[in-house]
Amino acid sequence: MVLLQERYSTNLPEFFHLLDVSYHSFNLERCDEKTFYISVELKYKANKVLCDFIYILDKPDMYGAISINEHYKQAVHFIKQQFNHSLKYTDELRLAHRFSKSTFFQRSFKQFASKYPRFMANKTT
Repeated sequence: MVLLQERYSTNLPEFFHLLDVSYHSFNLERCDEKTFYISVELKYKANKVLCDFIYILDKPDMYGAISINEHYKQAVHFIKQQFNHSLKYTDELRLAHRFSKSTFFQRSFKQFASKYPRFMANKTT
C-alpha cells in the first residue's frame, strides 16, 4: 500500500520513538469501502490511551491519522500530558504510518480488502 512518504521523516518530535502504538481491536462493521478504521492504544511507560486510526482509501495514496471521534481529545491530552507536545497532523500521519507496518494492521487490512476490494488496485500489503 502506498502510505505516508518519507517527506515527514525530518524533525520528528523527541518523544516519537518512546511512544508505543499497539493493536487494540478491529471491527470490520465500522468500515466502509473508502475508510478503514482500527483501534489502537498509545502507550508510554504505565500510561495508555485508546484511539482510532482512520485510513482513507479512495485516493491514489493511502493516508492514516487519528480519527476525530470520542477518543480524539483524550489522545491529544495524553500526548500533551506525557510529552508536553501539541499533537500535530503530521505526527498523526507518522504514527498511523508506523502502525501500518505491524502484523495486526496487515491482518486486519486483508480482512477489509476481501470485503471491500473497490479501491485496492493501488494498495498492496
